[in-house]
Amino acid sequence: MKKILLAGAIALFLFACKKDNNTGINLNGSWEYRGTTCYCPPPTDSSAYKPGNGTVYNFSATNYKYYLKHVLKKSGTYKLFKENVNGAERNRIIFDNDYNSEAKYIGLTGNKFSLGGAIGSAADAPVDYYEKE
Repeated sequence: MKKILLAGAIALFLFACKKDNNTGINLNGSWEYRGTTCYCPPPTDSSAYKPGNGTVYNFSATNYKYYLKHVLKKSGTYKLFKENVNGAERNRIIFDNDYNSEAKYIGLTGNKFSLGGAIGSAADAPVDYYEKE
């Protein structure tokens, strides 16, 4: 009986383990802000999105630093994983293990990185765009 219970516990453990949610996305490096898509007023300072603006995410394999106009504002850890949003698979980013924060999703195309809300359209939530330095 003990062997059956042990086998059952092992099987339950194996099936309960969460599958690896690796996104395959590599954010390593520095990414400088280039603009925001949203239904909001445009920035009054056009230098805010030009090269050299100093608003940068710097990512390593598990850590990040966020600079606003060359001043370090936040640093910590991040995780990427896939999540189903309205039937579409999206790449979610979690900063500092704060799973209760507003959901942020990322996209990566070549040297462009986007960070935005659930659906990723300007009507739903702002989407910020960054370019690799």
